[in-house]
Amino acid sequence: MKLLAAADFHGNSSAENNLSKLLKRGYDCLVLIGDLTNFGPPEIAESILKLAKDFGVPCFSVPGNCDPKSIIQVLEKNGANIHGKCGKLGEFTFVGLGGSNLTPFNTPFELTEIEIQEELTAASYGIGEKWILVTHAPPHGTKVDRIREGTHVGSKSIRQYIEQKQPLVALCGHVHEARGIDQLGRTLVVNPGPITKGFAAEVNIDDVRINFRLLEI
Repeated sequence: MKLLAAADFHGNSSAENNLSKLLKRGYDCLVLIGDLTNFGPPEIAESILKLAKDFGVPCFSVPGNCDPKSIIQVLEKNGANIHGKCGKLGEFTFVGLGGSNLTPFNTPFELTEIEIQEELTAASYGIGEKWILVTHAPPHGTKVDRIREGTHVGSKSIRQYIEQKQPLVALCGHVHEARGIDQLGRTLVVNPGPITKGFAAEVNIDDVRINFRLLEI
């Protein structure tokens, strides 16, 4: 499976243009990692999801902390929502959690660490061996959750969950300046960076190995 991961659109039209250019390369799946809007309105997500449909690419998405919670209905209507639940594509399962751990900014979609733990536990019931975690917030204490000043701002519950459950890949966003990859046990952790700047990530998974590329338009 060859998937394209994109995060942090923030309602920017250039982000959609960047996504369209990337989708022309051909993918089996598109994963949208939240912040499709910049505090709404939720309908902005419609045009992003339409791009996936126009290219005939299955799409899974979670909301970000800067998306209103009502965006979940938009994702559901378009068959893309995996917030708090699983999605299946062939032999692969996608487990999703949107929003973020608490921030100092009182953004629309924030969760306590206990809520994150409970949501992930409920969402991952019955998953198989080949599965991918999609969370807007990154795991705490990694290369992909460090802000410019050097502070780690990711979720401790997400990190604990990854360490315990060991998905093949964990896709995240949220911290724009922490674009990159890390490893937690067998799990490859990828923050593709903001699509507003032309950043994304490509992940290839087969029976033997996982290959990835950080992309830039």
